[in-house]
Amino acid sequence: MKKTISGVLLALTAVFALVACGKKKDTTTKSQGGDDKKKGTISFYVWNDEFKTRLNELYPEVEKAEASKTTLKNGLVINWVQSPNQSGVYQNSLDVALSNNLVDMFCFEADYATKYVKSDYVADMATLGINQANQYQYTKDIVTNAAGKLVGSSWQGTPGIIAYNTTVAKAVWGDSVTLDDMDKKLSKDKATFDAAAAEVKAKGKYMNIGTDDWFRMYQNNLSAKMWDGTNITVDKQIFQWIVDTKDYADKEYLVSADDTYGLWGGSWGAEMGKNTALCVFSCPWFTDFCLTGNVKPDVTDGNYGDLGYKAVKGYQSWFWGGTWLTATKKAADDANLKDTVADIITKMTTDTTILTALAKKYGDFCNDKPAMDALAKSDEGNSELFGGQNVIAIYAASVEKADLSKASDYDQQICENIQNAFRAYFQGTDKASVCYAAFVKALKEATSLKDENIKVATGVTIGDDVVIA
Repeated sequence: MKKTISGVLLALTAVFALVACGKKKDTTTKSQGGDDKKKGTISFYVWNDEFKTRLNELYPEVEKAEASKTTLKNGLVINWVQSPNQSGVYQNSLDVALSNNLVDMFCFEADYATKYVKSDYVADMATLGINQANQYQYTKDIVTNAAGKLVGSSWQGTPGIIAYNTTVAKAVWGDSVTLDDMDKKLSKDKATFDAAAAEVKAKGKYMNIGTDDWFRMYQNNLSAKMWDGTNITVDKQIFQWIVDTKDYADKEYLVSADDTYGLWGGSWGAEMGKNTALCVFSCPWFTDFCLTGNVKPDVTDGNYGDLGYKAVKGYQSWFWGGTWLTATKKAADDANLKDTVADIITKMTTDTTILTALAKKYGDFCNDKPAMDALAKSDEGNSELFGGQNVIAIYAASVEKADLSKASDYDQQICENIQNAFRAYFQGTDKASVCYAAFVKALKEATSLKDENIKVATGVTIGDDVVIA
């Protein structure tokens, strides 16, 4: 793992060192009732409430859940340490805590999974007794280290779909337009998708909301890893996203290219609840966190009324991120904690009953092939948001194509910074070359690399515009 510690991180290190000095050894004691109770904490690092919420709701050993801690029935307390994922803040905080031996469990995502998989901090899942036989292969591939050991486990698969607004579809193609009709328009190939975008525009509607909507469809189809241990080479697929997004912005196929319509922008989220744009590029966790939160049921009857969505697979296979959890070697070697951290990973990522309940409650596509195959054929897999459609069946058909073999250490820094830097190009206020220079500057600050270590894929020319040979 690359060790780059800024002044801020050095300050954090000092704070963590003081905490470590005052940390008491975990012990097992007798409760007042005479039952054996463990005494101690599990320090669990996360960047949002996603896993904490699911554990508090479905892990059977939870006794009491509070804002920043969860008390288990055996007496151990999970202390949740949360910091934002954006701009590498979470990774920096986690790295310092790991180096000070303060972490027992933590979550990580696809954009930087390889960094932790090859580190010396993470435990071998087999030593904890985790059986991952029913999990989808791609979710295991990315957490397999050089020695062939699995060092993480995920409760979810994240295949992508295109969620289309049914009201917009009817406004463009008439009330009789069917799911099969839309699948042919949106899932055949890019040329057919572009033709549909022109028809949508002709009817006064928009194809996509903002510039970042379909970024992951490109980023998940890279030709090679973008970090080789020495150099970052920005893949041609990333530049294809720039070319295609600029084309859509110029043709006014997007609601807006403004910043607030970019990823996580307030206007971007709000548009999902309006009848202006046809497509939302979604996946299971996105549907739960973003789409459902912005599309409100009709207050009169609790249904979605005239604002509903249906799902199609899209014209290119893709997926979006995913969250893995792991235990540190420190926790695996701690007799007081080992059984509990192993049980958390086992139940929350491999228990069919819990994963089925999780999928039904949150709309997750869970990392258990038999469970998802069953839901894909059952009415229990139907989604109210998608008008009773069984979206799990689409996920199940797509997930086997997911490929994380091109993931590498700096994907988060590359993806975030290139999306931010090229907004001005999409808006028509800066040339591509100016935006690329801004991207390189930001990437150097995020990674401590030099200019000569940041390269452009062969066949890509950056001037006033981006040209791909």
